[in-house]
Amino acid sequence: MCARMGDDSVFGPCRPVSDPLVQTGYLSLYAPMNTVIATFLLSALGLVATAVPEVVPVPLGTACTSYLGYDGAQAGPFIVVADSTGRDVDGIGLDAHYFVENGHRWGYVTAPASAATSNISMRCADEKLQAQVNLGVEGEDPVWTDVVVSGDPNLEGGLGFAFPDDPYPSIPVGPYWHFVDGKQVPGIFLGARNVTTFGFVDNWAGVEGEYYLLRLMAQGEGFTSWQPSSRDAMGFLKITYA
Repeated sequence: MCARMGDDSVFGPCRPVSDPLVQTGYLSLYAPMNTVIATFLLSALGLVATAVPEVVPVPLGTACTSYLGYDGAQAGPFIVVADSTGRDVDGIGLDAHYFVENGHRWGYVTAPASAATSNISMRCADEKLQAQVNLGVEGEDPVWTDVVVSGDPNLEGGLGFAFPDDPYPSIPVGPYWHFVDGKQVPGIFLGARNVTTFGFVDNWAGVEGEYYLLRLMAQGEGFTSWQPSSRDAMGFLKITYA
């Protein structure tokens, strides 16, 4: 197996996990990202019940070869499950919740609070992560739509699809490996901007029931600080077979 090291012009197209650049230099370069975010959030220990493991995320590039079920053109379908939240949601596949704004239908990728209701299938096609979701009128077949993180500060790093047009470009989501103490954690995880930690924001929606909205815990432009409550959690999103 090999790791794509970011800019091919600097690191080359692909390097084995055993390569010293992967084991030392590159990991040390990216190690602060999740660690800093976890440290920031752990400062609110009085507010949050669980904390994610400190991992080093290594991006695998945009090629679909990094995902499960690659067939030479695209990868999948697969599902994505909650991981390392310390809550009942761990191991449960993600779902979707929809909204309509000025006739435009869009939605968030969400996680059930306890028991799975339905899982959305995902795939990689044209070097983009996509989900099979219902964007048409009721009764129409679901369509494959890009899964992204919103760049709009008002949506606070929300994970979703078909966000309404606004001046803030969406952020592509891609595959990552996790390392802890220099050892690779089994599995492939989703993230963006070298961050794979997501906030699981508890949400009660009446007849829709209780579920978690998902926020990428990144910092910088387009992201706002978030103070988790005791009902919220933090964790990862792990790819598994459908």
